[in-house]
Amino acid sequence: MPRPRFRSRILLLATLLATPLAIACNSASPEQQVLINFFRAARLRDNTTLANIAAVSFDPRSDGSVQQFTIASMGPEQRRTLQIKQLTADAARAKAEDEALAKQKDAYQAANLHDLQRVVQAQQGGKALKGHDAELLAAWTKWSADERQSQRHLTEVRTRLANERAAAVNSLTPPGRPDIDVSNMDVDIISKRVTVNAQVRTPDGQTVPRTIVFTLQRGVGRQGNQTIEGRWIITDLEQQTAGSRT
Repeated sequence: MPRPRFRSRILLLATLLATPLAIACNSASPEQQVLINFFRAARLRDNTTLANIAAVSFDPRSDGSVQQFTIASMGPEQRRTLQIKQLTADAARAKAEDEALAKQKDAYQAANLHDLQRVVQAQQGGKALKGHDAELLAAWTKWSADERQSQRHLTEVRTRLANERAAAVNSLTPPGRPDIDVSNMDVDIISKRVTVNAQVRTPDGQTVPRTIVFTLQRGVGRQGNQTIEGRWIITDLEQQTAGSRT
């Protein structure tokens, strides 16, 4: 069993061998702390931690691993109010309009089914259509085009709503907890660009300097008199090496 003095030397050696990223945790700003956690989790390929703090990756097998870094600059905060409530209403309205259009198209089809089948078969056979048949085909073609347009619009609104919700939920939900309900919240997203000078160990064992520009976002939710401050999430990164971006 090691004597107390020898044990103290072992602990001191372990402290001295700790990585700069770990030592920096003690006095790190919130932005620096999330970058420390990101680089550490990326180096260890800790996907659970990465999923909680970033929407991007830094794969040690292709990008290398960051050994040390310093924050060169932080850009000003940009604030944007999310359109969750508006897009929720837009999505409900688009869904109702799509369903109404589908019912009207189905009713038109049911009322003209025999003639439509005949007209479509004639068109597919290369037969020229005239008079009422040509009008019937034009009407059916418009119904189909309107339905496709309606479905595209519904998909676009739902996608925008999902993106707005995700930006809020990812930041405002504590790790390991169920997703927070933001449907009745007013949520602002704060964005900031952070430029980092890093020493990166490449997959072939070299250590090279690299500049990385991160985009960080966090949400601020308000519901009644309650305000919820979200955590920083890394949403984008740009690597610059030897004057070029990768």
